[in-house]
Amino acid sequence: MSTNPTREEQIVTELPTSGRGHDFAYRTGLVLQVLGSAILAVLYPLESPFYTVGIMLFEAGTLVSGIFLIVWKSVVKKFILGSILTGIALQVAGFYVQEQHAGLMLIAGLGLVCAGAAGMAGKEAYCFGYREGWLLMVLAFPFLVLVNLLGKENPVLNSIGFSVLFLLLLSLVGKKLREEVRGQK
Repeated sequence: MSTNPTREEQIVTELPTSGRGHDFAYRTGLVLQVLGSAILAVLYPLESPFYTVGIMLFEAGTLVSGIFLIVWKSVVKKFILGSILTGIALQVAGFYVQEQHAGLMLIAGLGLVCAGAAGMAGKEAYCFGYREGWLLMVLAFPFLVLVNLLGKENPVLNSIGFSVLFLLLLSLVGKKLREEVRGQK
């Protein structure tokens, strides 16, 4: 009989930890992502100008989770966090450029934030086998970015995409919150 540990057991024993507060902060960022995507999924189809609050909450959650992300290879965290920070910086810079370039900078910045969020979803999929993570990484985030970068804003596709994003994030984060909190007490 083999005594090889399962992938989940390897992850729990080999991942570096920085305490329970670290894991709690990472999960708080995930919850903010879900809340932001929920606001976006509801207010965008209603054409409310306040749907941007959903984007800001989503991005704040992505940044918090990115900062407290624990991965085996530091280059993965650097890429994910770098994408998020560059995306936020690009969006802020979009407020200070000529109007004809501002929209593209805002969308490209959001795309970079989504690339970071996709990386975190992929990490959850790889480490814990969450199918929602694979769907977010391979389909949902790239779909939303491409739809907006390739042409004009499409309200129907965006509404559907934001709803799918919310449902997948809700399921993924629900599973993550049911996991035992890791770290030293």
